[in-house]
Amino acid sequence: MIRLVKIIAGMRFFALIPFIGLAIAADVLFIKGGIDLVHFLWELVFGVGGVDIQKHIIVDIVEIVHLFLVGTVLFLTSLGIYELFIQPLPLPPWLKTHNIEELELNLVGLTIVVLAVNFLSVIFEEQEINLAIYGIGYALPITALAYFMKVRSQIKGNESAKMTDNDDEDSKGHEDSFKAMEESFEAMS
Repeated sequence: MIRLVKIIAGMRFFALIPFIGLAIAADVLFIKGGIDLVHFLWELVFGVGGVDIQKHIIVDIVEIVHLFLVGTVLFLTSLGIYELFIQPLPLPPWLKTHNIEELELNLVGLTIVVLAVNFLSVIFEEQEINLAIYGIGYALPITALAYFMKVRSQIKGNESAKMTDNDDEDSKGHEDSFKAMEESFEAMS
């Protein structure tokens, strides 16, 4: 029985696979974003490339920032997986991951940003397409995911409030029993 428990406990180290994979993916995105940023600045300053840079400046900047944001979310997710399954890390409190729901909400938020950036790039590029259809196609999943995030945070807020109320009731109950003990000791004296 003890051997089985050790095997099951050791299985948590399989979480190193997504931890390492996501960290590498984040690093690749940071490097790609850095290269794209240098290339963009080079074209902006020296006007190299023959493309009208003024026309594509917003899309290029948003896409570069998008690479960095996705890389950041992947990196934070990899840290969260490590913290949840392997061991806590010495991180600032705002970087700590306490449960899977936090990672899930990060992923949903990332998906919303990716969809918004993709739609933004479609808007700024000259194409012979009906933007209304694209807009609806992007708006529906963004709305559904935003609603999911809202409901999830409300549920989590209600659970936190219930826990706080229970803690308050428990502490009040402890205070009452402590007072009752005090009174019984005073009555004995």
